[in-house]
Amino acid sequence: ERFMAFNNGIVLVADEMKLSRAEDGSPGIVWLRGMQIVNGGQTTASIYFAKKKYPETDLSKVRVPAKIIVMKEEDPAKEEALVSDISRYANSQNAVRQSDLSANKPFHVEVERLSLTVYCPDGVGRWFYERAAGSYNTLLSREGTTLARLKALKESVPASRKITKTELAKYLMAWDVRPDIVSLGTQKCFDRFMTGLAEAEAAGSTVVPDPSFFKALVAKALVFKAVHKTARPLVSAFLANVAAYTVAVVVLSYRESFDLEKVWRNQGVSLQFLEQVEIWAREVNERLHETANGKMISEWAKRPECRDAMFSRPFSPPSMDVLETRRG
Repeated sequence: ERFMAFNNGIVLVADEMKLSRAEDGSPGIVWLRGMQIVNGGQTTASIYFAKKKYPETDLSKVRVPAKIIVMKEEDPAKEEALVSDISRYANSQNAVRQSDLSANKPFHVEVERLSLTVYCPDGVGRWFYERAAGSYNTLLSREGTTLARLKALKESVPASRKITKTELAKYLMAWDVRPDIVSLGTQKCFDRFMTGLAEAEAAGSTVVPDPSFFKALVAKALVFKAVHKTARPLVSAFLANVAAYTVAVVVLSYRESFDLEKVWRNQGVSLQFLEQVEIWAREVNERLHETANGKMISEWAKRPECRDAMFSRPFSPPSMDVLETRRG
């Protein structure tokens, strides 16, 4: 009953609204068409799950303040931009991240759809693409209605197989040999990734994810995670930078001979690959310190000059005994 006092309320946009008067003469909304919540998703989910988890909860006294904005913009592109701006400024007190505002972009919607339809080689498990923050936990709450169902759900889609939007950007940028961009941090890396998508779209080469793209994304995620885990005990600091640059070394060294399809089929990498990664991770760490000339490694790693210096000469030759390489 104190929800109105404690909660900031929600912000809605709608294409059309019809007003009328109640029996007591007070104004009211008959219906909204094209309604969308642009600020208040957590509020809405909290109320929904409160009743779902605790059926005895009485929500009849709960009142939620709402600001309703009826859109008059006829140009779909301008309307999308306006909705994005409304969301940004309505959320400004919460330091909303650019990644949150990009959740409805067609690229992310399609990757999410693929994550729901592409199964692992065992035909049971799936990878989860968290397009909207918190959607993995929402999935568990919505479908894990009993302990048995929750257990089965966690087994088929464990948290270890969750990829967030910012992680997607990190994995793909590292594979595109941009460890300097990855080293900028999650949000800036994501911003650069989205800028790249927008530029590609403007140039007429829109990226449309398909099952092959999704399987390759998962394989790149598995490689990045394996490199990160392998490098952890080998370096005393700047693990994130070492991992990003080591993935770039993998790509530059093996090029087209590295078979991402094998990584997808095996849902992991081989011991031979990890042995090769150990060699390169040590070399990357040494070269980062060497080229930095006393600069802070984490700052030096963000600069294109660092990327150029790191790859100005080759690293140790790659072992062709690695199972992930294509033969012949």
